[in-house]
Amino acid sequence: MQKEIEKNIKLLQSRVSDACSSVELESNNISVIAVSKRKSTDHIKAAFNAGITNFGENYAQELQQKCEELNMHDIVWHFIGPIQSNKVKLISRHANWVHSIDRLSIAEKINKECALLNKTINACIQVNISEEETKSGIASSELLDFASHIDSLDYINLKGIMVLPKISGNATKEMVKSKLIHNELVSFYPKASYLSMGTTSDFEAAIKLGSNMIRIGELIFGERD
Repeated sequence: MQKEIEKNIKLLQSRVSDACSSVELESNNISVIAVSKRKSTDHIKAAFNAGITNFGENYAQELQQKCEELNMHDIVWHFIGPIQSNKVKLISRHANWVHSIDRLSIAEKINKECALLNKTINACIQVNISEEETKSGIASSELLDFASHIDSLDYINLKGIMVLPKISGNATKEMVKSKLIHNELVSFYPKASYLSMGTTSDFEAAIKLGSNMIRIGELIFGERD
């Protein structure tokens, strides 16, 4: 497993470097999150040993289990799935980042839990850039008002936005739109500098169109079980 994951990560790093070179970017400006949902702690250890420090989980109880089992302070945990109200306590306790804030009520609950824990959590606002009814996220037109509320919370650091463009169809158009609204956000909130956009299927296009944080699962760990 270790050798296979090391090989996969080297391939990923090469492809990230090539994508960056094509638009005159430094590849060390791209943050890679290894999406480890439904992967074992052995998979996570193998990726960590190969140089990955950021890991993304979609389910609160799985995040809790892995955090407690591994107990590795050098791992940065990102919660990237939909946030259920009854899972806020687990997410707030175990995640360093949360990418999927799209409701003020959830943001306020996270802020309250983090206050009790005396910790600050990094957050991205999820924007429904494709305007699909089946996808979570706020409308892009609501971003600045929503960001103002998030920025006012004491225990949440507004770090940027997260988007899920369509895998096919208007993906390029949606990525361009994502970069434009992210630029507008940064003009008001300079520290919100992360655009979390791009997965195994489209990360090269995402980097070329402005992403600086990509979420990679299958290319690192292999196909899902």
